[in-house]
Amino acid sequence: MPPTSVHWTIPLDSASATPVYVQVAQGLTQRIESGQLRPGSALPAERDLAAHLGVSRVTVRQALGLLAQQGLLTRRHGSGTFVTPPPRPGDLPARTLGLLSSFSEDVRSRGQRPGARILNFERTRPTAQEAMSLALSPSEAVYRIRRVRTADGEPLAVEDSTLPAALVGPLSEADVHDASLYALLAARGLSPARAIRHLRAVNADLTLAPLLNVTVGAALLTTDRVSWLQGGRPIEYARAHYRGDRYDFVMELQGGA
Repeated sequence: MPPTSVHWTIPLDSASATPVYVQVAQGLTQRIESGQLRPGSALPAERDLAAHLGVSRVTVRQALGLLAQQGLLTRRHGSGTFVTPPPRPGDLPARTLGLLSSFSEDVRSRGQRPGARILNFERTRPTAQEAMSLALSPSEAVYRIRRVRTADGEPLAVEDSTLPAALVGPLSEADVHDASLYALLAARGLSPARAIRHLRAVNADLTLAPLLNVTVGAALLTTDRVSWLQGGRPIEYARAHYRGDRYDFVMELQGGA
């Protein structure tokens, strides 16, 4: 059952530039981080939560989906939506799927030389997805970087990274040319301590195919990743498209106790 001590009213501003579903997601995030919503606790059904907040079920569904992408909520078919519990002692670290390894580190571990070609570098305002992922207001600035990542000179991935400008500090295109973002962050005392990565299969479109030197429709692996600092502050939101014929992810599995 949903916790009865939680006040489900969330101040919403329909005139704000922030979409209502993002405002709902931010309000729920605050309740999770403050402990009002405890790990493992259930949220009300979508229709009940929508009634509490005075919004549509579509808005609630979008907000819950966004938090599920961030790993804060777990949605179980037929059971409901729950606050994701923290890892148990002895659980495998997130690094199992390379969540905390940079592309450069991963390529070097495979005996190849990493490289990068910058497609776009800008200091701008965040999208709704970026603002939510990085816990920013729509008026704050981010650095948005798009690069083709290579191994021994051959394109393997198109990588889009977004960093909070105020937290990272001054950054120029030269700083990220042919460099590991994680190494750059580490040099500034901003090493990610935790990350969540979502993996799915897609097909190369007219934009990605020439960048990756593959045919339109070729199989790609796409990942969305959010990384946090030790204190829980988001430091990076990233999306990458990998060539399915040249890149793979290795996952170690263990049996339950």
